[in-house]
Amino acid sequence: MNLDANMATAIIGPSGCGKSTFIRCLNRMHETIPNAKVKGSVKLGDEDLYSLDPVDVRRIVGMVFQKPNPFPTMTIFDNVAIGLKLGGIRNKSELRERVEKSLQMSALWNEVKDRLNKPATALSGGQQQRLCIARALAVEPEVLLMDEPASALDPISTMRVEELVEQLKSSYTIVIVTHNMQQAARVADKTAFFLNGELIEFGDTTKIFTKPDDKRTEDYITGRFG
Repeated sequence: MNLDANMATAIIGPSGCGKSTFIRCLNRMHETIPNAKVKGSVKLGDEDLYSLDPVDVRRIVGMVFQKPNPFPTMTIFDNVAIGLKLGGIRNKSELRERVEKSLQMSALWNEVKDRLNKPATALSGGQQQRLCIARALAVEPEVLLMDEPASALDPISTMRVEELVEQLKSSYTIVIVTHNMQQAARVADKTAFFLNGELIEFGDTTKIFTKPDDKRTEDYITGRFG
């Protein structure tokens, strides 16, 4: 399965089919689970991500989770800057520039620029999720994984996240897990359908949703199960 650069790929399928497990393997987050194992390889270009230090992998392949998870004891600024500081950046001017750029890219800057020293928990749920996206973007990854990033959000916040995906994919390779097939159809260039831990079908989103090759895909898309 090849994920094209500068495109959004949606991962769809019923609950428990392996969607989240799959994308966790892409940045080795599964290794945080005791006794987890993996076979095969994940390559970014010609480099096998399983030959690198996991910390380095997670800088290259960022992740945004289903539930917004800003660091509650940190300010808005520090939530975005934490990855940069851990990476060794100490210059205050550079930190400010990178934080502002990331907040602009996550479409949050205008809403928080006058309260960067306020707690991140003071933000709304939708703002917190965009803050988490800014935090992931701050370390300048090549790939951004999004595990149902809008499932806990209201419709307006969901629309903003979808608009953000559309904007970001010109600069990043995006993989988004979603239960919402309408969302997949709106934001994704390619779609992969998983069932019972197996990749059933992968291709252009328009084809997957209008003329899938596998009947199991068709049955899922048309609501016969799932």
